[in-house]
Amino acid sequence: MSPFFWIGNPMAEYPFLPWFIGTVAVSFVYTWLYNSAQGSLLVVALFHVLGNTFGVIISGVSVTALAIVYCVVATLLVVVFGKDNLARGERVCAG
Repeated sequence: MSPFFWIGNPMAEYPFLPWFIGTVAVSFVYTWLYNSAQGSLLVVALFHVLGNTFGVIISGVSVTALAIVYCVVATLLVVVFGKDNLARGERVCAG
């Protein structure tokens, strides 16, 4: 069940669409970290903990602003590394 439907959960106050867009965008970052670290979940977990820690330390950041930052970072990753270079495995050429 989504935390948006839990009464009393702090996330229940978040606007759903910016949160969802930010979650999809940050998944690009997590995937890039995982693939760049050759499948190390430690790097991804540390990044996640770091993000949660800063979220507690720096209060008052809007979900929309965070979603925009994640979208910009995800876009930069695709532009800099190319969509074909974000995957860990070898590319199979069809044709």
